[in-house]
Amino acid sequence: MNQSVQMDASRRWLLKALAAFTWAGLVGALGLGLGAVLRLISADSGPAAPGPTELGPPAGLALGQVRTVQQVALGRDAGGLFALRLVCPHLGCRPAWNADQRRFLCPCHGSIFAPDGSRLSGPAPGGLAHIALEKSAQGGLIAYPGRPAPAAARLKV
Repeated sequence: MNQSVQMDASRRWLLKALAAFTWAGLVGALGLGLGAVLRLISADSGPAAPGPTELGPPAGLALGQVRTVQQVALGRDAGGLFALRLVCPHLGCRPAWNADQRRFLCPCHGSIFAPDGSRLSGPAPGGLAHIALEKSAQGGLIAYPGRPAPAAARLKV
């Protein structure tokens, strides 16, 4: 009889422990799921755009080259100069210019963008945002990450 009571207590302890682990797992999974949903909801807006970014003079930037300064890329093609905001439209990571491959590579989920910012592959829904670019009174260039520009807009210098 004593052995039967001991086995019942052992079973009760095991069932209580199993229930506690199950509840802990459910609460943890719900927390992770809620965190993922909140991150996706807030990812649509992306990080706040920084203020005007001075890019320096356009001299030395040859046709087909790209130069990055903070969260802005300055490029030159046959049409002229353009600026891109370096924020991936997928989840807001910062793509980096890879001069060897002549592409922007997003380190988070592998999106790849052409030198003009257009999407080549990956989970990003579109290309990098073109932003306003102006020439300063001193002859340098200023990009405005908070001001979108048409993808075809070019600054003639």
